[in-house]
Amino acid sequence: MVSEEPNKSKAQVHNIRAAKTVAETVKSTLGPLGMDKMMVDGGGNVIVTNDGATILRELDVSHPGGKMIAEIAKTQESLCYDGTTSTVVLAGALLGNSEALFEKGLHPNVICRGYHEAAHMAVEYLEQHVSLYRKDVLSWVARTAITGKTLESSIDTVSQLCVEAVTKAGGDAESVKVVSFPGGSIEDSYLYGGIIVNKDYVHESESDGYGHIVLINTGLDHEKGEDNVQVQMDANAYQSYKKGGNAALITDAKHLVDALPKGGVVFVRDGVNDHVAAYLKKHDIMVVRRTPESTVRALSRATGAIIHQTPSEVESSVDAQVRRERHNDVWYLFVENDHESNEATLVLRGATTHTLDEVERGFDDALGVVSLVMDDGMVVTGGGNAYARMAMHLRSHASTIGGRAQMAIEAFADGLESIPATIAENAGHDPLNTILDMRHELMSGNSHAGPDVVNGGVMDLLEAQVVEPAALVRQAVLSAAEVSNAILRIDDIIARRQME
Repeated sequence: MVSEEPNKSKAQVHNIRAAKTVAETVKSTLGPLGMDKMMVDGGGNVIVTNDGATILRELDVSHPGGKMIAEIAKTQESLCYDGTTSTVVLAGALLGNSEALFEKGLHPNVICRGYHEAAHMAVEYLEQHVSLYRKDVLSWVARTAITGKTLESSIDTVSQLCVEAVTKAGGDAESVKVVSFPGGSIEDSYLYGGIIVNKDYVHESESDGYGHIVLINTGLDHEKGEDNVQVQMDANAYQSYKKGGNAALITDAKHLVDALPKGGVVFVRDGVNDHVAAYLKKHDIMVVRRTPESTVRALSRATGAIIHQTPSEVESSVDAQVRRERHNDVWYLFVENDHESNEATLVLRGATTHTLDEVERGFDDALGVVSLVMDDGMVVTGGGNAYARMAMHLRSHASTIGGRAQMAIEAFADGLESIPATIAENAGHDPLNTILDMRHELMSGNSHAGPDVVNGGVMDLLEAQVVEPAALVRQAVLSAAEVSNAILRIDDIIARRQME
């Protein structure tokens, strides 16, 4: 039996179909008017989201070709925080276009070479002619990332919060702590200038707040010996041994009382003996035990407090306001003072836990893209404009590449245009008409034209403040091209032996 497409193997057919299926799954979520997905597991747990990274992370993908597509979403999210759906949709379009090239007789290696050349030509054009240096549009970047998500109803408040949080954190989105409290609305979210500790005092407090803190990097309990030694002693000897250990702990406690004459809060990394905690409470000193080391370090950075290795090293406390709040039956400690630091905590409010989960995902994306632009200052017009401009450049320069590879470059250009086409389609407009109108506007000199998702047709997206990080688009193009080439180069799927 002779195949009608001699250059395409069965493995490539299956891999391309699996990859396109994954891409089609998230395709309808792209853009400001993208739809949501409801994901349900065997236990009945539900996630409602239009975040591509979350969908692909929770998706049950068994085919190896589909898994390769899902993997690029993880890479895109880890590097650029957003743009996962665009990357997957672009990869699916490139693989779909490769099928037409197979039918025309192109060999997979020729297609791979063409896609590789096209990706580098597109990225070079993006960096030199499409990107703009605009560090003054951070709120625009946040608004673009939020549009189409649950947060959009409070877009002004949220975008301003994102910019303030990343600015306070010195441009590092990873440094922004996010705490979610059910109740209220998104409008009630705010930026807290200190640290929120998900802990409570060992004993119930009778005061509304405290004004001094001490940080200890060990514990206030009996130290356990490393050796498993058995010792025989009578009752009197045991009582003497026990009193000796308690005496050392009480000495440490008295040292803390001297350091906190007006009372305060002691944050301890390890355990705290109940007798010591009770003794300290009599002197209006509250204890927080088993505080994570990362939290202790964050408290030190936020308040300027020294982390003491043992209680005997403590000579004085640091002025800091500590108040206790209860949210959803859980107690939290709010710690802040006037010390200048990059520590910031974003407090998110939402009606339900499901709503808060989606709000938190939206904030993560927005914080990430704002930090990208704050880092290098390079942005591009959003809404698929950058992809359409790169596609036009590829078409005009495809003939400079000799041989059949130029057909692959033109197919790559078609794939790039799938982004604005999908955005228009998800908004209920004709994708072909939108692409043709965009080409006309771009050729006429309106270099910021993109889909008008409300009225149909095209509009000036830079004027509409739709911008996104240049690094995000660059990574999306390179990742999509790389995974497409990796899948196209596979000509057989072979079972491997089980690892022993």
